[in-house]
This record gives sequence, structure tokens and C-alpha cells, in this order.
Amino acid sequence: MEKFKEKLATLRGEVETAKARAQELEEKVEQLESEHSKKDANLEELQSRAKLLEEQLEKAEADLKEASDNYREADLRAEQLEKKEIKLKQEVQEWEKKNAQIEAKHKEVRDELDGLESQLEGV
Repeated sequence: MEKFKEKLATLRGEVETAKARAQELEEKVEQLESEHSKKDANLEELQSRAKLLEEQLEKAEADLKEASDNYREADLRAEQLEKKEIKLKQEVQEWEKKNAQIEAKHKEVRDELDGLESQLEGV
């Protein structure tokens, strides 16, 4: 009977040790589950942030493409206007040259007319 009591006491000690160990493990499980929940929440936040950043990147890329297209169009238009400016300057030079020739011819004719008037007055 004495051995039975000792065995029972030993088993009770083991049960208490097992209960204490089980309690520790349950606390550890709760701690790990809490950490897991926090990490899940953090992961969701990071995924949400990553999605937002991807959307911002897509918008920035679209804006860049639009700006690049607008720049190319503006650059092409500027090139066309520069060519037109050169052509118009050449036309202005030609007209100024023709105008100078006409003015010179007009002066010749005026001088000749003045000479004829002087001769007619002397007659």
C-alpha cells in the first residue's frame, strides 16, 4: 500500500508538472497566435500599401507617357514652325529685294521725269 501511495504521489507530481507544462504551452500558443494575428494584420497593411503604390506607379507611368507624347507633338510642331519661319524670312528677303529694285526703278523714272520736265520748261 505504501508503494501505491508513493506511486500515486509520484503520479500526482507528474500530473501537476504536466498541468504546469500544459499551462505554459497554452500561454505560448496564445502568444504565438497573437503574434501571428499581428503579423497577418501587418501583412494585410503591407499588401494594401503595395497595391496603392502599384496604382500610383501605373498612374505615374500613364502620366509620363502622356507627357512624352505631348512633348513629341510639341517638338514636331516647333520644328514645323521653325521651317515655316525660315521660309517666311526668305520670302520677306525676296520681297524686300524686289521692293528695293522697284524703288530704284521708281527713282530712275522720277529722275528721268524731272529731267524731262526741266527740258520742257526750257522750251
